[in-house]
This record gives sequence, C-alpha cells and structure tokens, in this order.
Amino acid sequence: MKLLKEIFSFCSFFWKIPEEEKKIVIYAEHYGYYPNYEGLIEELISKNQQNVCYITSDSKDPILEKERPGLKKFYIKNLLPFFMLFIKCKVFIMTMTDLNQFHIKRSINPVHYVYIFHAIVSTHMVYRGGSFDYYDSILCVGPHHIEEIRKYEELHKLPCKKLIKAGFYRLERIYAKYKKYLIEKSAVEKKLIVLIAPSWGANNIIESCGKPLVKLLLKKGYKVIVRPHPETIRRFPKLIEDLSIEFGDNPDFYLERSIATDDSVLKSDILICDCSGIALEYAFGTERPVLFLDVPYKIRNEKFKELGIEPLELFVRKKIGIVISPKKLDTIPRVIAKLKSEKEEYKERIIRLRKKYIYNFGHSSKISAKYIIDLVEG
Repeated sequence: MKLLKEIFSFCSFFWKIPEEEKKIVIYAEHYGYYPNYEGLIEELISKNQQNVCYITSDSKDPILEKERPGLKKFYIKNLLPFFMLFIKCKVFIMTMTDLNQFHIKRSINPVHYVYIFHAIVSTHMVYRGGSFDYYDSILCVGPHHIEEIRKYEELHKLPCKKLIKAGFYRLERIYAKYKKYLIEKSAVEKKLIVLIAPSWGANNIIESCGKPLVKLLLKKGYKVIVRPHPETIRRFPKLIEDLSIEFGDNPDFYLERSIATDDSVLKSDILICDCSGIALEYAFGTERPVLFLDVPYKIRNEKFKELGIEPLELFVRKKIGIVISPKKLDTIPRVIAKLKSEKEEYKERIIRLRKKYIYNFGHSSKISAKYIIDLVEG
C-alpha cells in the first residue's frame, strides 16, 4: 500500500499538478519537522495566497490527511532520489542537510534551494563539513550562523550563498505556547517535573547514564519525562525498551517518543540536557535555566576548530544554566534547587542572550515568506 501511495503521489506531482501550483515546494523527512515549517506555510498560504506543495517521507505524517486550500501534500520516500533529480519548481525548501553530497542531488532543472534550520545550534560541529555547500540561500537563525558560514566559505574558497537574517519560528512557537500554558494551567504540580531530552550518540546522556539518572531522580521524588532524540529511538531501540520495562510501571515516569509536541517542554520545571538544540529552545522559549551533563560532545565534523569559532551550544551553556560531570549525578538534586532559587536571575540573562543571538524574534515567518515570494516572482 505504501508503494502504491508513493507512486500515486509521484505521478500526481509530475503529471497532474499545473506548474503554476508547484512553484514553492517544501520537503520534510518525517512528521516531526512540520513545526519548523508551520509559520512559513501559514504566512505563504493564508496571508499571501501562495500555493505550496508539501513533500513528506513519512507515510503516517498527519498532514497527509488534512485538507487545506492552497496546500497539496505528497508522500515520497523510496522514489525521493528520482523525484529530487527531476523536480521542476521555482523554490525548494528543506531542513535536510547534505544536499548533493550523497544520494539526494540537486535537480537537473534550475531550482533555487533554500535551507531552513531545525535547530539553533552552530553549523560547524554537529553537522558534517560541507553540509550546507549546495544550497543557494540559507534562512539563518542568528548572527552566529552568518559568521560561521561566511568563515567556512572564505576558508574553502566557496562562492557566497545568500544568507537571510530570518530567525527561528519553532522557538517563537514554544514561547507563545508557554505563555498560554502559564495562563491556562489550573493546578500547581506538587512534584517537580524533570525533562531529560538529550542529543543522540553512543556517549550521550541516555546512552551513557540514562538508567542511573532516571533511578536517582525518581528516588528523590521527582516526576521524570524522558524524551529521546528520534535517532536514539531508531538506532538504539533496545535501550529505549529497557527504560520502558524498568521504569514504565512507576506513575512518576513517562517516556515521550514523539518530538512533534512541545507539551513536555512546557510543563517541565527543569531540563537535563547535553549539547542538544532543545537546550536552547527550552531556555530561550520558556526563559528557564538548564542543567547540562558534560558528556562527550557529538562531533560530526572533526575539523570544526578550523573556523576558530566556539560553537554557540558550547559557550552559552554556563550562561543559561549549570554544567556538571556525569560522574557527579548525586549532586543533581542540589543543582536543581540552585537553578530554581536563581530562576529570575537566569531569566534576565536568557532574555538578553535571546535578543543577541536570535534574529527577528516573533516575526521570522513574515520575513521568510517575503523572501520566498520575492524568489518566486523574481
């Protein structure tokens, strides 16, 4: 059934949809990426009467079942390399890195490729070298992205891409939801809620010290939400299942397998993280501090130091929270108490940092949509 669905989508896009209605195409690897596009889609369709084609490689993506004027949806997964090679549109928008580096190539047709970040983190450590080389334009979250990309282009003698001071809609979405949550929540939770939401990799939190950390927090009387990275769920399913088996019967434990919802981010009192982008989303979106476990960094570009720029996700940690060694898990209750008692000081600092490192807070979708429309009409 999936294959038939995909073939139908493939044929419909190329042979049924008029070219006028597929000038703007958006691609999502799975349903969890929709929050990155939500504001842009709303701005393009509702406020500017543009047609948008949305391609998803997730057969269970809820967007496939939603009917909306101006938005056409297609499921393309196994046929994606062929689809990408022959696509004909004005603008192709994606959060997937490494265009033209592996099996997903640029089209043989003249298409303008726009990259949208799905995280606030820097470009040069957690992404592979060359991840952004083949995009024509990049909608940058903040000044760190422009500085890093321009430095990389200079070092590698690459042509300058169009870098747009856009901002980060997903952060605005969390911020708006959190403000609404504070107004609407009816009761004060007696127990503190701790969210564990790290990055993925053999040395990251869940993989290296997940069980003892959860056990300690439950023993100390906290409610615990574990939100694994999608790659952890995909690559280490047994590890996630073991957590579910060991702690699943405890009413104070909850395993959240989806990143499409922001609920756990909103209701948690403390986030425990490593260098994941969610730490910046949590801090800048809810104006609360973060407890960082200093596990080994996830480095996908061994040459990241060649830029001479410290990644944002590293140097900002001590400004928005407290960093402790994973060998000192027993100190976590004391650190949580300290973060709670100093939350107002952290809030002021976080607001200043957000203003410095996030472009156009509250207006990113409008700016991004205008740029896309200018490309289409240019």
